[in-house]
Amino acid sequence: MARSNSQMQFDVSYVSRIMRKIHIFSAMPVLVLMVFFAITGIYLNHPDWKGGDVEKQQQTIALPKSLTDLPDWPTHYASHSLTLLHWLDVEHGVSGVDFEIDWDELDSLVILNLSGPNGSTLVEAFIEEGQAHVDTRRLSLIDMLNNVHRAKHVSGLWRVLSDISAICMVLFSISGFWLVLVNRMERKNANIALLLGSSLFVFIITLMH
Repeated sequence: MARSNSQMQFDVSYVSRIMRKIHIFSAMPVLVLMVFFAITGIYLNHPDWKGGDVEKQQQTIALPKSLTDLPDWPTHYASHSLTLLHWLDVEHGVSGVDFEIDWDELDSLVILNLSGPNGSTLVEAFIEEGQAHVDTRRLSLIDMLNNVHRAKHVSGLWRVLSDISAICMVLFSISGFWLVLVNRMERKNANIALLLGSSLFVFIITLMH
């Protein structure tokens, strides 16, 4: 049995109300993130724009006896280095999201490469001499935010937040498209804008290959 026009109209109105709520509430939780990704995206498109100078700092730190007396560093340097990293973080604020550990047998030297969105730190810990040379590079605020945008040396929590914001942006776009599609007064102009934007996107992507 065919459905009446009034029933069809009711269904469209019902879906439109849902889409309107999705459109509003998918944007509000990630509104700041949408602005953040838009602004940093402009900077990423123009790498010649300088966000600021890199701040460099060097220091020499005396290692505590509790670290230098740890047994058999050449064999257990990986696990001992985790203890060293914890001490550097607590006592001197030296930390990073990602890190690499290496051991130089010739100089009894632990090499730690620490990286984060705000910069990097190279630690050379001379176990027998009981001291560590720390070379730190701090990026400007703009460069740090650009790294966050690219999810470069960020924590898993930020990746989850980025994924959630991406889903919300997709819902925001789809619901907005629906609301324009069912609006008879704006449907024609919206379709023209969609066609022009999509054609420009496909054309530029084609030129890049």
